[in-house]
Amino acid sequence: MGVFSRINNMLKAKANNALDKAENPIELLDQKIKDMEDDLHNAKLSAAEVLGNVHFLEEKKETSKSQMEDYEAKVKKALSMGNEELAKKALEKKIEAEKQYKHLESKHTEAKEKAEKLKNRLADLEKSILQTRQYRDEANARLNTAEASQKVNEILCNVSSDNINLDDIERKISKKETTAAGLEDLKPVGLDDEFDKLNEVDLDAELEKYKS
Repeated sequence: MGVFSRINNMLKAKANNALDKAENPIELLDQKIKDMEDDLHNAKLSAAEVLGNVHFLEEKKETSKSQMEDYEAKVKKALSMGNEELAKKALEKKIEAEKQYKHLESKHTEAKEKAEKLKNRLADLEKSILQTRQYRDEANARLNTAEASQKVNEILCNVSSDNINLDDIERKISKKETTAAGLEDLKPVGLDDEFDKLNEVDLDAELEKYKS
């Protein structure tokens, strides 16, 4: 395993350890998004320099092309006037301009390819930031739901049958009711109670009426 691979594994292990210790993983995601946005900002600055170089080389290339065409026209003009010596000088300048043009054209093409790759990497980074933001929102919703469910379960556990035995409560109430009924039987009969008994209907006598 190479040195860089070991370093990368160490960094991953530290990141995982930080995640395990974090009380709020959403804060870690927020920090990750911020770091990615900082990287994007710096990458855009670098890309701007590369794109600026592309435009610079393009201008230099076009200038060199114009010079090349200008000297070529002078070669033809000198020959048409029978001045070969002047035509040679113009041709020499034309060849130099042509070499410069080809050199700048190669550099311009190379710079454009680098710029295109940078644009693609920027687009990928922007896409990653968007996906991370979406995951952060989903994770936050899941975390809130999990925390709410945990609180509900804790409440339900606190009011479980282990803490409050309904059968014991029912026995205590029944005992109170039985005691109250026993005390009612022990209560002395008063004058009003005796008159109330006189008004009570004799069910047996009433039933005999139906038989006759």
